[in-house]
Parts: sequence; C-alpha cells; structure tokens
Amino acid sequence: MTMQYDVKQYHAKATGTAVNFETRLKSVVVTSGTSSARTFSICDPTVNKSGTYSRTSPSGVTTITMTAHGLETGDRVFLDFTSGTAIDAAFDVTKLDANSFTVTTVATTTTSGNVTMYPTILLELDTYSTVGLPILIPGEGIRCKNGIFVGLGGSVTGTIYYG
Repeated sequence: MTMQYDVKQYHAKATGTAVNFETRLKSVVVTSGTSSARTFSICDPTVNKSGTYSRTSPSGVTTITMTAHGLETGDRVFLDFTSGTAIDAAFDVTKLDANSFTVTTVATTTTSGNVTMYPTILLELDTYSTVGLPILIPGEGIRCKNGIFVGLGGSVTGTIYYG
C-alpha cells in the first residue's frame, strides 16, 4: 500500500467556505477555546438561504424569518449569524409557518440581524473541551460533492483534512 500524497489541510478560525470543489473529507481536529458546549459542522456550501433573526431578552428563543425556508419541526440546520451578537451553531428547528421558524439558543440577550442557514449538514461534532479532538473518518472519507463549508460555534477552531 502506498502513501496518499494528495491530502490537503485547511485551518478554520471563522465560519466560511473552505473548499469550493468536489473533494472527500478525510479527518478533522476540533478545538474549543472554552469548556462549554460548542458545535463544529461541515455543510454543503451551495445549499443555503438568507434571512433575518430576532431574540428578545430574557428568552433564548430566536425567531428566524426566511422566505420559503422548506423546513419541518425537528430538522437540524447550521445558522451563520452574519450580524448582531448571536453565536453561530447547529440547531433543531421548530417550524412556525412557511416563512419562519424558531431555534433555542443558550444566550438570552436581545439581538437581531441577518442570518444564513445551511440545511445540509454532512458532519457535526459537539465539543466541551479545550483539548484538540481528532476525528478520523474511515474508508474514503465523506464525499463533499459541492465543496466544504465549515461552521464554527463561538470560540471553536478546526483543521480539516481533505483530498
């Protein structure tokens, strides 16, 4: 058996697209800067929708308004909050109607802004430790047909290996 030389790496310090072409995710190393629950998600970067959100103190319930979101209660999505003070993470959805849904966040401060939803999560990890968590994906890895979007919860960094 020969050594595989085509594996590349990308270190993510912020939520965003890491790879914009078809590849296979081979492994990840996730590190949290805090000892509280944080998420790390790998999503399809080409399947997303934008909308707005609002959360009123003291509730952790955040309402997302997004035209024709296509979700059902219980669906899991990654939310990239692009303005305001909400923290990016993966959430379970509660559908209100065709154009709005809610998620429950840990934070309870009042905030609002813009959000981008990634409904196709290919891999999700929860971390509670400041020690790096290495995950090796068996076989040929996870096929990421449209590239790799890395979704990082607050204070999480990650290195992905792909090829």
